[in-house]
Amino acid sequence: MKKALFLPLLLAVSACSDSPEESLAKARAGYAANDFAAARIHLASYLAARPGDRDAMLLQARTLLALGDGDGAQAMLEKLAAGRPPEGDLAELAAEAALLRGVPDAALQLLGPRQGAEAERLRAIAALQKKDPKRAQGHFEAAIDAGGNARAFADYARFHLMNGAVAEAEAMAARAAKADPDGLDTLLVQGQLAVRRGDLNGALGFYQRAAKRYPGSLAAVTGQAAVLGDLGRTDEMQAAVDRAAAMAPRDRTVIFLSARAAAGRKDWNKVRATLQPVEAAIPQNDPLRLIYAEALLRLGQNELAIAQLRPIVRTVPGNRDAMLLLAEAMLAGGDARGALGVLRPVADHPAARREELALAAKAARAAGDPAADRYAAAAKAPPAQAAARDMVDGDAAMKAGNWAGAAEAYGRVLAVTDGRNYIALNNMAYAQLMLGNTDAALDYSRRALKEAPNNASVVDTAGWVLFKSGKDPQEARRLLQRAAQLAPGNPAIRAHLAEAERAGK
Repeated sequence: MKKALFLPLLLAVSACSDSPEESLAKARAGYAANDFAAARIHLASYLAARPGDRDAMLLQARTLLALGDGDGAQAMLEKLAAGRPPEGDLAELAAEAALLRGVPDAALQLLGPRQGAEAERLRAIAALQKKDPKRAQGHFEAAIDAGGNARAFADYARFHLMNGAVAEAEAMAARAAKADPDGLDTLLVQGQLAVRRGDLNGALGFYQRAAKRYPGSLAAVTGQAAVLGDLGRTDEMQAAVDRAAAMAPRDRTVIFLSARAAAGRKDWNKVRATLQPVEAAIPQNDPLRLIYAEALLRLGQNELAIAQLRPIVRTVPGNRDAMLLLAEAMLAGGDARGALGVLRPVADHPAARREELALAAKAARAAGDPAADRYAAAAKAPPAQAAARDMVDGDAAMKAGNWAGAAEAYGRVLAVTDGRNYIALNNMAYAQLMLGNTDAALDYSRRALKEAPNNASVVDTAGWVLFKSGKDPQEARRLLQRAAQLAPGNPAIRAHLAEAERAGK
């Protein structure tokens, strides 16, 4: 944190030592490089010496908007308007500043009868702030009809995504990418869509590009942190969270990610310390409540955990994670019968998971319920139906390119079986490779190869994972050649072998 505070101070001192012309040149360079924090400081230094420079004032207004500072942008735009209602582009900039301040009616008044794609985009955002999605969609359509722009396409893609219209969101994101492939809004919405598809490695690439091109973007850094958490790359996630916290320590998303990173390390004291000050502001069904409840449970505060979990289970009865934690807290607090009552609907379902059955058996035994032995037996040998369903879910996720969903499903299969199902191991290896977890992919592919050394698909995956990891290209080519011999008509195997052989020349 000291470093984060020191850098702006250093820039400010440096700016003060520059001539006005040097400050303006650095400001323009910073803005062109999307380093809006540096541009703001250099512009402030220049305007202190040249307060009447309208071009610099306009650049500062745009800089402040890019930083999300609606109040600062409004103040600068009022100076530019000199007491008159802003007109032309100034009206649109002032409307954007009003939206950043959360006053949509002021934004609409500033826009007046102005037409065009950007004006309609801003009206759509105002309608969303006023919780009028139907009107928002009308304005988005008007923005598209007016020719659109990258931000309009990206915002409309987000709107579709919020409403579950994934195909429409993909189409709009593609138009944003065509209009401005390196635009911040374009990269962010592409990252969101990749997460929705389960392509976490692809999402990480978009967020990393956004963070590199727009170093002051909080959304880029928090998106990157969230995906790293989903990938299980805890140390890298924490580094991204630290960068986000230096930008906006009180931002709700940053607080959520800080707690999530601490939970990933099982640092329950840190989770509690992070969330306790904002507990009252956390919505009832927010995932933060579940993290907070688990922290309280792990710290032995069973009653407080129960108070957090009961409303979640009551309002979202299908939340199995919340049900499991609530039952665990009740059992730890001595209410075995109550814990069993929470778990029984889940434990009696054919697709009950091992951990649910084991806890149900423990609760039933403590409550003197005769179902204890049945649950205990099922926990040791879970119903085949659950594993079969997970295999189907994993296969469907693979076909859809949802690598995170596939890895989760195959992980459940391997956890409830003897861990030797070569199909699950093979598919898990490929999913982990697509997620960017090469070490895990290598481990699963080797295990699959041990179980099915003559299966063409398994041999191909083992060779392909080894090739993509870059650790043993010669052995990778040998395996891919063998896979091609086992299945000479398989086009995917031939393509893998061809790429590996080209790389070896």
